[in-house]
Amino acid sequence: MNRLRKLVWAYLLLLVFEGALRKWVIHSLDAPLLLIRDPVAMWIYFEAWRNRLAFNNFFFGANLALAVSTALLATLFGIANSLVTIYGLRTDFLQVPLIFLIPQILNRDDVIAMGKFACYAAIPITAVVIYQFRSPPDSWINIGTMATHYGTVRPSGTFSFVTGLSSFYALTSAYLFYGFIQGRLYKIWLMALVTCCLLLGSACSGSRTCLVEIGIVAVVAVLCVVTRGKGGVGMLVAAGLIGLAAVSLSSLSVVQEGVGQLNQRIDDAGNVEGGAGGFVARFFNSMLTPVMTMGQVPLFGYGLGLGTNAAAGLFQTDDVLYWPEAEWDRLIFECGPIFGFLLCIFRLALTLAVAKRAYDAYRRDNILPILIFASCGLLILNGQWGVPTILGFAIFGAGLTLAACEEPPEDDEDEEEYDEEHEEESAPSPSSGTRD
Repeated sequence: MNRLRKLVWAYLLLLVFEGALRKWVIHSLDAPLLLIRDPVAMWIYFEAWRNRLAFNNFFFGANLALAVSTALLATLFGIANSLVTIYGLRTDFLQVPLIFLIPQILNRDDVIAMGKFACYAAIPITAVVIYQFRSPPDSWINIGTMATHYGTVRPSGTFSFVTGLSSFYALTSAYLFYGFIQGRLYKIWLMALVTCCLLLGSACSGSRTCLVEIGIVAVVAVLCVVTRGKGGVGMLVAAGLIGLAAVSLSSLSVVQEGVGQLNQRIDDAGNVEGGAGGFVARFFNSMLTPVMTMGQVPLFGYGLGLGTNAAAGLFQTDDVLYWPEAEWDRLIFECGPIFGFLLCIFRLALTLAVAKRAYDAYRRDNILPILIFASCGLLILNGQWGVPTILGFAIFGAGLTLAACEEPPEDDEDEEEYDEEHEEESAPSPSSGTRD
């Protein structure tokens, strides 16, 4: 099991630093490194099989059946080549079993340790974000970032795209609020520093998604405190610290510039979408519209994987096709109204299953799973899995949610104390001697 734990840690490290490898360390292997976590996932499967971990979960069977069916239909009726189909298989199905293997490998203590790593990692990552925001768009540090019409970039930190940074900050915020509510979990200086990092990073990110994801975690944290009647002092400390940090950081020019650009972007998007209500409506429409327009695609779709940007680059055609952005739209576009709809239902069932486990843990007074789920639930439901980093945070976040539900085994220290006491009772008294 130690090797499996190390492999899960390796997956996490690659998830956080894969973009840095692609952009700055081994830029010549940019494309292959995009899939660097896939071999780690397959290695975990092999080690899990050797250690006789359970593969009999319902979702294992459903995932395999959908993978075989959609690949076969893509081969028979799809318009793309076999490489595109293979890429579609790794996008939609390859890493799903990890969700249910991770809780067999890790427990809540392991998840908390990973949270401490995320908090420490947020510090240098935020430093990179600020440096990227302050650097010219054509600077080496801004390789792969998205330029804005303000003459700046939307920083991505150590990730390939800003979506990875948003997902990382959301996950880190889950651990941060857990630390505030539980108390004595992380050092107060670390929580204060991470609070500043999240404020600085989200201000410079130019990402509405980043704000929404952190906001969801914050709302769930407040609800946990209100409904449980515990952790109120911790949340008051969090509120005071956030307010103090926000006031202190607001005088920095980098924050003023970042917030100004972010507000302008929100206003511009609001004019198109219709404000916050339009933003919410767009989210629900991303799931409802594909279902309402299923009849506009072939019965068995255009082929598994064809809706992903990476796979589309492998496919050459003179025909003009509509390449969907919304995730459920992509699933129906690729697999048709029947199997595409089944994939949407599969994603919905997967999300509900993870959510139920998190809620059950909450009822047992364990709030960590529901906080982690708050950071990744939307990625599981309809996140763009064609983007490898989003896929990674969806899969790993779901796995961490389930692992956080697992109680750690009894401490070895308790067993050692028992052994020591037993030895003391059985040992002869120093004052007693041996009679002749």
